[in-house]
Amino acid sequence: MENSSKIFFANLNGLRFLGALMVFVFHVFSLGKEIWGDFSHAEPFKLLLKATEKGHHGVGLFFTLSGFLLTFLLLDEAKRKKQINVKNFLLRRILRIWPLYFLIVIFGFFLFPYLPYGQTTEHSLVNYSLLLSNLDEIWYGANDPLNFLTITWSVSIEEQFYICWIALLGLIPAMRKGKYFPVYFIVLIILSILFRYLYHSEERIMYYHTFSNISDLAIGGLTAYGVFHFKWNEKIKRLSSMSIAVFYLLGIGSLVAATKLFPGELRSIERLIQGCFFAFILMEQVYCQHSFFKLDRIPGFAKAGKLTYGFYMFHCIYIYYWGIFFKINGYTAYWWHFLIYFTLIFVCTYLTALISYKFLEGPILRYRKHFR
Repeated sequence: MENSSKIFFANLNGLRFLGALMVFVFHVFSLGKEIWGDFSHAEPFKLLLKATEKGHHGVGLFFTLSGFLLTFLLLDEAKRKKQINVKNFLLRRILRIWPLYFLIVIFGFFLFPYLPYGQTTEHSLVNYSLLLSNLDEIWYGANDPLNFLTITWSVSIEEQFYICWIALLGLIPAMRKGKYFPVYFIVLIILSILFRYLYHSEERIMYYHTFSNISDLAIGGLTAYGVFHFKWNEKIKRLSSMSIAVFYLLGIGSLVAATKLFPGELRSIERLIQGCFFAFILMEQVYCQHSFFKLDRIPGFAKAGKLTYGFYMFHCIYIYYWGIFFKINGYTAYWWHFLIYFTLIFVCTYLTALISYKFLEGPILRYRKHFR
């Protein structure tokens, strides 16, 4: 899994791509669905639509995975170097996240309005520049059609989580030594539950607000702490296939039947249960010896996992433009029109993510070695 200078978790790349693919499928089926013809009202398509609507949980999987990986890396740094370098932590986050985030922001605010079929936006450039796009979506998003700007909401939440953490690391010397991490995570989980309890009937707040989502990141971090200090991985790695199957059935059931299992105020614990399930998926994929499958073994998943950030950030742009093309040309009458539409969006998004990683993200990421 690791050595003193490099940490690698098997199947996390595949897990990243699974999360991105879930969100991708969810958006392809849900955004602009009104343009499709009579076949979209048939039962088979309605069943597909129903199945794909759970794809938004890919974001929760992302959050949990991100919290786990970053926490483990910081704990490892604290152990090896006796102290976490706060400045380097901040610079690593900036190099990884900001270039692509602000590329989308610049495109949406300054370039897209002047392109064919472009539109001006109701979103606030100030909020997006301050990594508050998730809150901006609550305030202005209902009146704005620019879904490819909206996609940044989850990135903003992650950055808010880490910026608060960086501030605590700077203020509390003991935290720079890897101590008190669980306190931070547990406080965030409790605040998140209380927040969801208070706003359980406010859909946009429940979906986009930082405190509604942040428990996923905290659960991921708490899992990493348990693996690092209490060897939770040893407890789970010999889990039987039957036990794994039971956990998956219960977890998937909690996602599918969420509206019935967590009505009203019980929505406050919905994300807690689901976040724990995402943490189980992560642990099962990385450590279990009796897994039914490992995601990195699926052809292309391990490689695609490296392109996940770009794949996630670009796909809504292609949904928008290919949707216009198919509508204008009348290619919306048959199921195979939709299949071609789906394929074109996937291929264009994947190729753009590949180009982005090779010529933008990759070269910038090489500078991270100077801040380890």
